[in-house]
Amino acid sequence: MGNMYKETIGRRKLPSIVKFFSVLVISLFFMQIMDEFGGYTVAISSALIILTLICEIMYCRVRYTYSIIADQFIIHRISGNEDKVVENIKLWDIEYVGQENLLVSHRKIFNAKRYICSAFNVKPCYCIYRDGDKVKKFYFEPSDDLVKKIMFNKEKVA
Repeated sequence: MGNMYKETIGRRKLPSIVKFFSVLVISLFFMQIMDEFGGYTVAISSALIILTLICEIMYCRVRYTYSIIADQFIIHRISGNEDKVVENIKLWDIEYVGQENLLVSHRKIFNAKRYICSAFNVKPCYCIYRDGDKVKKFYFEPSDDLVKKIMFNKEKVA
């Protein structure tokens, strides 16, 4: 077939910075209020701040690459220098790609993974596909072009 499409998404830095500073301000606020407890408050707040900073740094390093190559839909998880294929699906196995659909969402799903980088994405797209006799589902953040390519290539292959 020779069709190919590729896009990469990553976490934006501004939401992570806002989240970190929010935790920092809340921790400092509680340290002022709970001053009578002494060293416990400082230790707990410091641990919370350090844990939040480490988590946000790790989340900012993760990116996902969505690719369509011939009749395959492939998702790579890129963390630093490590590149790992997390999904490899034949296009004809895909049953639905798009926003939440009440008729489709009531089916029994065996697997629901998240391949999302946004901190505040409240309505991601999801993909329902058949893997042998099981139906699986994952959430992801495709562009409109990618969804159109998946549907176009799925119809072409079927």
